[in-house]
Amino acid sequence: MKLNLLALAALTLAALPLAGAHAVTATPGETCAQDLRAIAPFLLENDTGARQHLEQKGQAYFDLALATAATSAAGAVDGQACDAILENYARTWRKGHLHVKPGSALDIAKPAPARPAASGPAAPSKAPALQILSDSTVLLTLPSFHGSYRAAMASLLDTHRAALSARPNWILDVRRNGGGSDSTYAPLLSWISSDEIVTMGAEWLSTPANIDGQEKVCALLAPGDQACAAFASQAVAQMRSVKPGQYVPQQSGGTISYTRVDTPEPRRPARVAVLVDRDCASSCEEFLLAARQSFHVKLIGRNSYGALDYSNMRLHILPSGQRHLQYATSRSARLPQMQVDLGGIMPDIYLPPPKDEAGRAEEVLRVQRWLEGGTLRPDNI
Repeated sequence: MKLNLLALAALTLAALPLAGAHAVTATPGETCAQDLRAIAPFLLENDTGARQHLEQKGQAYFDLALATAATSAAGAVDGQACDAILENYARTWRKGHLHVKPGSALDIAKPAPARPAASGPAAPSKAPALQILSDSTVLLTLPSFHGSYRAAMASLLDTHRAALSARPNWILDVRRNGGGSDSTYAPLLSWISSDEIVTMGAEWLSTPANIDGQEKVCALLAPGDQACAAFASQAVAQMRSVKPGQYVPQQSGGTISYTRVDTPEPRRPARVAVLVDRDCASSCEEFLLAARQSFHVKLIGRNSYGALDYSNMRLHILPSGQRHLQYATSRSARLPQMQVDLGGIMPDIYLPPPKDEAGRAEEVLRVQRWLEGGTLRPDNI
């Protein structure tokens, strides 16, 4: 399919004068239109999913999406309205791992201002938590795999080793887990895996913008994080090993690995139920792909979100300097044979969505009863 790159480039060039002499007097609508016109050409050159999305959905779909967004952008009354318009346009390309957010490079890099204590109940913690449900069942609630919880996860498993080893049934609750870092859930795999995990890795798209994004990402988002710096440095080295526009495996050994758990736990659970819902995304979905390879694991609940095929988001400042694009610089080696983004990861056992928080809490009790030899049937049936 013809990608219409020249037409898109022409639209971008037509917007360039706004970045120069007229930028000072540009209205919010003009600035918004300027940023809008820059998105598609940048994505088609640098985002790992854009060309595939264009082939799947067709040029007419994106022409209409751009025309609709352009009409709205021209009428934007302020920056906040424009942010919403451009974010909505980005979602016409892909529902996850692609965003337009307010803020320049300086805004992103500077520390967030201290917030005064908010009145009312505190937001629920997203740290991993353990609850002993019975002599045979334990519940691990895992609301996030963000890298900031990496140490907390390892500490929880180590501190409660005796209690975990003594219970053959585990419930891992990853509902509403928006992802984070694969390294956060890594300690769990030595408990629940069947010794070997087959992993399809990912490929980097090498472009000047993507290399620049890798070189800057840690200073912007994780200053001082040595793990981030090492990962980004390896990414840059891999990207520089091929010509611009080519893909290269993230690891020099290739895209598929057969990894055995170095030190499996001597007393692992016999039955593991992973409670999942539509809000499990990104690294949470990567966890599901690893966990379900175990002979002892069942996924229970709903399909996951579907935001895993294109990942490792990096930042690109849009022409106005008032907002930036977050886009994907890697794609899974599973593609195109096994696509997660289309519908998410299916559970082994489907449970209809609960109607309220009470129903959500009841799911844990139902799964506990099932693991202990009873039924998944709701109490009121």
